[in-house]
Amino acid sequence: MAWVEPDRVAQILGGGWRMARGLPPADAVWVVRRAALEDGGAVCGGEPKPVVYLAAKAEGQWFALGKVAPAERCVSVTFYREFPSARRAVEALVDYGKRIFDFFTPQFDVSVVEAVGLCGRPDFADYCERRRAERPLRRATAGPAAPPPQEGPASGSAPRRVGLDAALRCLFGMLGLEAGGCGRAAEVDFEAVRCWAAGLLGGRLEEWERCVLGGRAGARA
Repeated sequence: MAWVEPDRVAQILGGGWRMARGLPPADAVWVVRRAALEDGGAVCGGEPKPVVYLAAKAEGQWFALGKVAPAERCVSVTFYREFPSARRAVEALVDYGKRIFDFFTPQFDVSVVEAVGLCGRPDFADYCERRRAERPLRRATAGPAAPPPQEGPASGSAPRRVGLDAALRCLFGMLGLEAGGCGRAAEVDFEAVRCWAAGLLGGRLEEWERCVLGGRAGARA
């Protein structure tokens, strides 16, 4: 069900959370797959009822959870809280997602779960193992490995900064969108932009990484 009473959610969450009118931060990484969300335009067309979201912040990054895809036409309420680590933030959202919104384990984004170190949980162990098993197959079908970048940290680690145009061209290309680019040589933190890509691409994150680090900015889905 899309409708969850804010008062009931507040009782389940307990202290430490603050409630505010509006959607979660636009740059939040969603811990559930977008395919698991209900369409906001469809659910919010009748009698206005509050659509509840949870937003947890840790290590400078917001993580979000809710039953309905964000839509301006919905009356939205978001509960906010900060956590000492991304692992604890995502774990809290996973637990509340199951308890409040009735999400099932397969509906969570396993790439986010893996990124914050939650694959040791019994409910995610099989899904993480399946994701790891699929990686060699994806590498085998992706063609020759991309050449390493000319500058940056030692081989085997990601560079701290990458070109913004390249990162966005790879992301838009994999989403099937056109990206004109601005032609500026701006650089951004690799891990920050990777977090955005993880929320949009899910299991295709490694393909995006190869595209950015190998300079194949014209990659298509």
